[in-house]
Amino acid sequence: MGIYLVDIGPDSWAQDEVTYGIRSLLDGALAERGLGPYPGPPREVPSEESFEEKISPEMDGFAELCARHGAEEVLDATLFIPVSFDGLITLPAGNAYDEEQTHVLSSHRLRDAVAPMAAEIGLPADLPRGGLALSTSIEDPVTFYVAVYLQAAEHSLRHGCPIGYV
Repeated sequence: MGIYLVDIGPDSWAQDEVTYGIRSLLDGALAERGLGPYPGPPREVPSEESFEEKISPEMDGFAELCARHGAEEVLDATLFIPVSFDGLITLPAGNAYDEEQTHVLSSHRLRDAVAPMAAEIGLPADLPRGGLALSTSIEDPVTFYVAVYLQAAEHSLRHGCPIGYV
């Protein structure tokens, strides 16, 4: 058991029981910021390129690193979308991680927040990719979380797909 951070494909994005009814709320929040609606992922990510990581190691060290870098919003976010906007969007709808609210962070902002952390810890550029690749290859929790969030942001931006917890 555990919680997983995964990419969300077009079929899953379209089903309210998977996205917990946040699509219209998200579009409204984006409109309030002067942005257009997020149309969802343009295509299914091939299974061999999918993003899935089990989130289970202790997060204290990573939380301290985020605090030093002024990136606490990374810890609060429960959905990452490939739309550029500042801050967190808080939606009054639950998700797999929080039954009451969904906190949405731009994948651009996630990448920008985590990149200096990756440089600080000397994150290798040649990390494994693919489903559970990081979960099975990185033992240090801080390195694991920096790698997970950096790869999640890059994956979201590369494929135009949201990343969320299930």
